[in-house]
Amino acid sequence: MANKLSAWVCVRESLHDFRLSEWAPFGWILLAQILFLVAVLNLGSSWGMAIAGAVAEVVGRSEEIVHYPSVFVSLPALATYVEWFLYVVAGSVLIPIALLRISAPMEGGDPADRGARVRKAILPTLLAWVIAIGLLYAWGWVVERGFRPALMSNLPGVGGSVAILLLGVIVSYVLSAPFYYVAIHAVRRDTGFASALIGGLAEGVRLLWPTLLVILLCTWPALLALAGATVNPGAIVRKMRPELVAYLLLLYAVLSSLATYLIYASASRLHWARRAA
Repeated sequence: MANKLSAWVCVRESLHDFRLSEWAPFGWILLAQILFLVAVLNLGSSWGMAIAGAVAEVVGRSEEIVHYPSVFVSLPALATYVEWFLYVVAGSVLIPIALLRISAPMEGGDPADRGARVRKAILPTLLAWVIAIGLLYAWGWVVERGFRPALMSNLPGVGGSVAILLLGVIVSYVLSAPFYYVAIHAVRRDTGFASALIGGLAEGVRLLWPTLLVILLCTWPALLALAGATVNPGAIVRKMRPELVAYLLLLYAVLSSLATYLIYASASRLHWARRAA
């Protein structure tokens, strides 16, 4: 089952079986992202500055929110930190809720012990994504300090920026792919903290390639929006409307939310297919 065909089948089934109630937990994270970006678009108002400033303060980037229009140059990086924070903190509760709704048909019905299973899944899900974000941050540092100077000297301009984006994203996908399975294991009735963390990562490594293909199939629309906002935000700010960066990030947030749901739904199907094999 764990092959290219199975990855495509799982993504297709996830699209076909899409339920708003299953996506809704990810929708709450999306709502927070939208609120932040809309606040940035309204920095001239007291409420916009209050919300954007408070969020930037939480993620330790408050100095970047006060200057217009340069705020839009640093907005892609700031929005990334906000996204990470939301998926780690709020996601540690909301992702297990979504997974129980996704897996209910495969388990034969809506579980009566859903609350207890969500509670026991919070800590391993939180720790898994703290580790994953740490790896992604370290990889970003390597890209910026190591690969960016070399690539930009050989591929100046947009070509170098696109190459850096693709390198950063593809390796980030490989690093993060195994961590999706920690939450999938954590919501099972028969797992504890250690078995969810270790068993989930072990299964994620075994299913790395089909999971990576799932991620690529689900995220390419969001990646296009992200590329538009991050390849050269300075040029957008100087030559076009600075707010266009925020609009592109809004589009990315919507597409990324749907992609995250599809990845978890597809990975759950890979997990259950492997158990049944």
